[in-house]
Amino acid sequence: RRKVAGNKPAKMMGINWVDLIPLRTALRDIADAHSSSTTKGGDSTVKKRVSMAQVVLCWCRNHNTIPLVGCRSKQQAEDILASLSLHLSSEEVAALDTLALKKCTLDSPPWRRKLFVALAGVVMVACRWLDEWGFGVVERVE
Repeated sequence: RRKVAGNKPAKMMGINWVDLIPLRTALRDIADAHSSSTTKGGDSTVKKRVSMAQVVLCWCRNHNTIPLVGCRSKQQAEDILASLSLHLSSEEVAALDTLALKKCTLDSPPWRRKLFVALAGVVMVACRWLDEWGFGVVERVE
């Protein structure tokens, strides 16, 4: 909840934690529907667990977008790779579209979108200059 409350894009779009509950519930339901367990041999059970993140990544791919994701652990990397084998039905995509696109940035006033793009451009240029002048946080490997 704190992450959503302190997230500036969420504030700009008027999104709060309660707004996300139906979407999170649908994501969990779809993930659970795609999860399975199989028995191999005697008592050995192999569970294929589909995460909400995998469903989101698959949903993005269904819209012909390539999500830029990062990972901090081996588990997150495996989760991202596993999402490539997931396929959503058209009904599942439509359900997520209905919930996820309720508050779209395209619904905001045009001046707000233009201001956001302009400010993002200024920040990117400033970061590039800082990197060039040696004040960046990323160290170059030679």
